[in-house]
Amino acid sequence: MSLDLRTGRPVWLINRQRIAGHKKLAKNIRSEIAVVGGGVSGALIAHRLASLGKQVIIVDSRDIGMGSTMASTAILSYEPEVHLIDLISQIGQRFAVRAYRAGIEALDSLEQTIKTLDDSCDFRRRESLYLASNRKHARIVRRECETRQKHNFEVELLTRGELAKSYSLHAPCAILTRQAAEVNPLKLTLALIRSAQKKGLKVFSHTAMKRYQRTGKESVLTTGDDFCIRARHVVFATGYETQQFLKQKAVHLASSYAIASNARTKFPKGREYPVIWESARPYLYVRTTVDGRIVAGGEDVDFVDAEKRDQLLARKTKTLEKKIRKMFPHLKWKVATAWTGTFAESRDGLPYIGSHKDFPGAQFALGYSGNGITFATIASAIIPDLISQTKNSDAKLFRFDRRSG
Repeated sequence: MSLDLRTGRPVWLINRQRIAGHKKLAKNIRSEIAVVGGGVSGALIAHRLASLGKQVIIVDSRDIGMGSTMASTAILSYEPEVHLIDLISQIGQRFAVRAYRAGIEALDSLEQTIKTLDDSCDFRRRESLYLASNRKHARIVRRECETRQKHNFEVELLTRGELAKSYSLHAPCAILTRQAAEVNPLKLTLALIRSAQKKGLKVFSHTAMKRYQRTGKESVLTTGDDFCIRARHVVFATGYETQQFLKQKAVHLASSYAIASNARTKFPKGREYPVIWESARPYLYVRTTVDGRIVAGGEDVDFVDAEKRDQLLARKTKTLEKKIRKMFPHLKWKVATAWTGTFAESRDGLPYIGSHKDFPGAQFALGYSGNGITFATIASAIIPDLISQTKNSDAKLFRFDRRSG
């Protein structure tokens, strides 16, 4: 289970903290719960399970946090990539509204979790602006804002004049929400792992899985070195690599590109830019960092193979740079680094959380689309309940056999 998920140098690798060495599994082992995947999803789930007193191990084919977590721009939004108006038509009003509300609760939960860690993980609450890319999209954005307001989401519609005055941005209109955030995904992953290790979590890196089977009330994972992990429960938090063995027809693989500016970019005095994303598809998304960088991503393409994805990096970097300079003509900055990564999209923009008929005894936490960290936080609340057979009202919303339009 190993896929070339990214290339280039993600901004999170610049001045990164030392990563504690985790050993490769070199013997047979038994645990109550085995989490496969040491990215932010696996870390959040393992942390939650360890906090509940469970005996947990986590295994990853790479170093911890070095898969697709590193490719993330780590913009934390409550809304999935599918508009509420469209999600309602796909899965119904009650479920669609609940999916959006679950995102808000996840951001609140993540903030509280981070407060218990030994690192702030550069977490910051931010405003979020969803810009209409043109006049045609402005009608859709206005309707989307009205729909969210109807269902008591705290959003405002900003006019062209208000955008120019308050943010020096030029667009027909935008939805403003103050319920967004930013984080450093590598710092978050490692801080969660350190905290869980204090509660008994065992971590094994460079340990690839090649086979899964269920025998009675026990699951057996076989590593590439033919060691066995026996566990009562297994959680796959393997992200986009999961497509190699699940092969869901409702999931589409794509690649996204990102750049980051030099540190200490000089922003106007007193100005804190919000998280920005736009209605065009593929859309541009922009954030800043605590050390004064601009981080921008987008220019998505269908994923064919890693070589073709990587060949586009230089051209996509220039395109992203051009777009950001147009958006912020008054800022002086240079591109410090660029990278690309592969991700997956579900038809309804929601994650898949729960059991799958082809893998008895296992649970999946697959935060597809652009809200992986938010979805991972949701999964960290649902998965423990599924394991303990405790009723969770959100479980049916994200299950594999849900209605998805």
